[in-house]
Amino acid sequence: MSPREKHIPEDAHRTSICLTPEDRAAIRWISEVRRAKKNKRTTTNDILVDALWHFLEKTEGKTKDQIRATIPVIPTEIRLQNKVTLMPKPKNRL
Repeated sequence: MSPREKHIPEDAHRTSICLTPEDRAAIRWISEVRRAKKNKRTTTNDILVDALWHFLEKTEGKTKDQIRATIPVIPTEIRLQNKVTLMPKPKNRL
C-alpha cells in the first residue's frame, strides 16, 4: 500500500472518541463501500467529519459558512508563532 498524502488541515486538533464494536463495523462498512467507488475519503477521520457536516446541514440546518462565522479570527502572526522552546546546548564539562 502506498503512503497517502496528508489531507488533514494544519489547524486540526487531535482528539479521541470511544466507539462500540457496532460503530467500528459501520465505519469499516462505509470505508469499504467508498474504496469500491474509488473514493479517497476512506479513513475513520474522513467518515466521521463527513457525517458531522451531513448531520449539521440536514438535521440542524447549519452550513459550513454559518459555523465558520462563529469562530473568532486569529491574526496570522499569532497563529504562525513557533511554540517550541529551544533549549541551550549543555557545556562540555571536562
